[in-house]
Amino acid sequence: MLYRSEHPSFPNDPDLPGGTVEEGEQPDQALVREVVEETGISLEKSAIKKVYESSKYSKDSTYYLYMMKCDNEPEVNISWEHSRYEWLSLSVFIANTSSANDGYMHMVYEYLSWNGS
Repeated sequence: MLYRSEHPSFPNDPDLPGGTVEEGEQPDQALVREVVEETGISLEKSAIKKVYESSKYSKDSTYYLYMMKCDNEPEVNISWEHSRYEWLSLSVFIANTSSANDGYMHMVYEYLSWNGS
């Protein structure tokens, strides 16, 4: 779990790497790019799986949720957007996500609360 810095949107909130899909990108390509930009972690597209997408949580965006399994904890180099990170068990991650203000993290919380066990 990442925690936003004094970022203009939702300062100090729990967060995941993410952002806007750029022109000409597919959502999975944006995910790979954003994870590198925000954490320094390189992902293989073949290792990620889209588990959910919804427009319910935003009036003008479609949100995507991807998951992957890590066999180890890769080195993380967070960007200016975040002040810290921590590796958490799924149950603690879900609990921490419940306090977020961002609509995307509400989607993550609801999805994982129903499907994360």
